[in-house]
Amino acid sequence: MQSIQINNVELEDFIKLKYGQDSDSLLYDFMTFVRTEFVGHELKKGFDEVKLFEAGEKSLSSVEEMMLRLRSAD
Repeated sequence: MQSIQINNVELEDFIKLKYGQDSDSLLYDFMTFVRTEFVGHELKKGFDEVKLFEAGEKSLSSVEEMMLRLRSAD
């Protein structure tokens, strides 16, 4: 099992107040956050790729490839 060390008193207090000893909810919310960040990152990459395509600097990836990358976040 992995652990994360938090060296921020304000964040530690927030986590204690919101989750107490409920580590399952904390883990669920953390995983939801990580997945959301991944999808956001993939979307930004897609928009950046479109900009490069419009400038004539890159060919676009296939839609299927992008959907596979997004689905892999599940």
